[in-house]
Parts: sequence; C-alpha cells; structure tokens
Amino acid sequence: RALYYDAKVACAVCHGGERYTNNASTDVGTGKAFQVPSLLGVGFRAPYMHQGCADTMLKRFDPACGGKTHGNVSHLTPGQKADLAAFVETL
Repeated sequence: RALYYDAKVACAVCHGGERYTNNASTDVGTGKAFQVPSLLGVGFRAPYMHQGCADTMLKRFDPACGGKTHGNVSHLTPGQKADLAAFVETL
C-alpha cells in the first residue's frame, strides 16, 4: 500500500480515488492515449496493459511492459515490486 501511494512510484496519480482511476486519457508509452481504467478487480483481468504484455501483475512492472512512462518502479527492488504487485491484486 505504501509503495502504491508513494509519489515517486506514482501509481495513484492516475489510479487514485474511490474507483482507482482519474478517468483521463493518457499516453503511457504506447504512442496513443488510452482511458485510465479502474484497478478495482484488476487481479482477475489478466493479461495486463493495453497490449497484453504481462500475464501476471508482477510482469507488468518489467521495464519492457510500461517502463517509466507508466509509473516509475525502476528504483524498486524485486521484493518491493512483488509487494506492489500483491497489493494491486487486492484492489
């Protein structure tokens, strides 16, 4: 939870509020703007990301599947990424 709301990681900037979305359209490194989806129930909606690059939530935090343009997890340890993935799956 703490990592999700950490300003440096920046998940909650777009996936915040009661519905875990700001309902904005944003380019997250794909070259196209997509509407920010709610993360409620996201643990049941694999594959993840607009192009389906991750079949698990943990793989979503791989640099090849979002990178710095979709939050910033580059400074997190593997354990922190696992913790963040586990939290997001509970939403």
